[in-house]
Amino acid sequence: METRPASSAPTDSAQMEWILGNLRWLLIVAMALTAALNPGSWQASEAAFIALLLLTGLYNLLVLLALVFVRSRLPLPAITLAGDVLITLSFIAITGGLSSPLFFFAFLPILTAALRIGWWAGELVTFGLMGGLILWEGIQGRGDLVLPSFLVQASVLALGALLTGTVGDRLKREILRELQERELIQRRLLAQTRQQLQGLFELAAALGQMRRTEEILHAALEVSEGLFRGSVHPAPPMFIALLDPEGLRVAAARRLPPRDERARLPGLEGAIREALERGEATLCSHPTQDPELGRLVVMRIAQAALVLPLGIGLDRYGVLVIAGPDPQVFTSERRDLLRLIATQASIALQNALLYHTLQREKERLVEVEEEARRRLARELHDGPTQSVAALAMRLNFLQKLFQHDPAQLPSELAKAEQMARQAVQELRQFLFRLRPLILESQGLVAALTHLAERLQEIEPFAIHVEVDPAVDQKLDPNAKGLVFSIVEEAVNNARKHAEPQNVWIRMRIEGDQLQVSVEDDGVGFDPQALRADYGRRGSMGMLSMMERAGLLRGEFWVESAPGQGTRVRLQIPLPNAALDAKPSPREEAR
Repeated sequence: METRPASSAPTDSAQMEWILGNLRWLLIVAMALTAALNPGSWQASEAAFIALLLLTGLYNLLVLLALVFVRSRLPLPAITLAGDVLITLSFIAITGGLSSPLFFFAFLPILTAALRIGWWAGELVTFGLMGGLILWEGIQGRGDLVLPSFLVQASVLALGALLTGTVGDRLKREILRELQERELIQRRLLAQTRQQLQGLFELAAALGQMRRTEEILHAALEVSEGLFRGSVHPAPPMFIALLDPEGLRVAAARRLPPRDERARLPGLEGAIREALERGEATLCSHPTQDPELGRLVVMRIAQAALVLPLGIGLDRYGVLVIAGPDPQVFTSERRDLLRLIATQASIALQNALLYHTLQREKERLVEVEEEARRRLARELHDGPTQSVAALAMRLNFLQKLFQHDPAQLPSELAKAEQMARQAVQELRQFLFRLRPLILESQGLVAALTHLAERLQEIEPFAIHVEVDPAVDQKLDPNAKGLVFSIVEEAVNNARKHAEPQNVWIRMRIEGDQLQVSVEDDGVGFDPQALRADYGRRGSMGMLSMMERAGLLRGEFWVESAPGQGTRVRLQIPLPNAALDAKPSPREEAR
């Protein structure tokens, strides 16, 4: 702040030079008019007078050009003061000296010196002018100086310098006092602005670490309240209302009556609706007449209400409402700061929402993983484990039979071999379901054909595969894996629940869409009843298929009815049905 007077001084000096430049133009015009109106009142060379006028105009023009174009520090006040003294002496000298009708134009350099420096400078210029004129009179040989007239002229000039200096000093003191008051006000405003900005920075830093909605809302209200501290206006009532299925509920508040904190606002009318729809701050000048804000008791003492939407893009989380008892409380600067607070709070709310969504997704993934483990354990227990256990029992029986009845060993060994082969087949089928390597090496069509062949060996129903061979050229490996997983899950559901005679796997390309369906002629079910009972049953199969369809940016349907079989349909766009992944090294090599 200490540099402000120094930086403002050149500006004040330049303004003074502009004023004096305009006065010189007036002086030139006044001298020309005086010479034209009184042509015979003094002996003067017309050519010299005109030349001096032109010289004065050129001098004044150079001074003004220097103010515009010269950026270096020139001592213009001293130069122009000396120039004004010389020009004034020249005009008075060539138009009659002490008896010149232009004598009182000598006030120009005297007044400028007194205003710029002080009364003593004006007196020095007065003495200099009078001394110069006496010297000029002596050079011209006019020694008949009238002392009383000379003293009167000198006294008038000296008195003018004294009065101008005194008045100028007083004006300078008043201006300096006013400038100091303005500077003090500016410093206070600057300190207040710094405090507000610091609060905003602290709010942004704090909100970035917050994950709970309540903390975010109270922090936003705390900083909003701080914008009104230290001003003539007390901190007004304010609250943040968040959207929920039933409208807007007051989630955090300051100086709000208990009845208003329990209020519900639909958000369908008035200033709240306008702010939510436009996504901009809305100032309501008559909140008591607003169809929704008027329901609040606190609005009876408010003359204005500022409604700021909380949201990012098209998403809306709620509104920040501040009830002002005086409309002047919402200055443009304060509204801008409140918009920044609302923006920071919106970003924090979005981050908190994303954080909680990720947490829920993490918990869901853990649940899916646990379900997969339980399912894997069940299938291992019901399939290969039982077969291996039966084979172990059979081998134990063969050991005893070898000791007591060796003649039956060949037939029993054949049975043990059959059991071992069945166990190996089940293990291979199980490994195929865990990681179908054929999908990577030979493609989707081969993998689906292999799946059908494996199931046909152990299941009583017939499996029909109708797949367009062009599918392998349209889909990348990631998309193939997801499509295969959906088909496999649909077939497994038919195995476990449908009791079908036939299962059809169909896959064809229609335009830029891939159509996939898994259909059976089993017992069917009611899809709506399944969805209603989904959470209690705890099954993840249907949810897994829907999520994989979402990853493919496709659409998923289940069509069924009791006694009419089931049809699972999948439709995904081509050729970008996949996840934009690169083909695997095996696919590239093939």
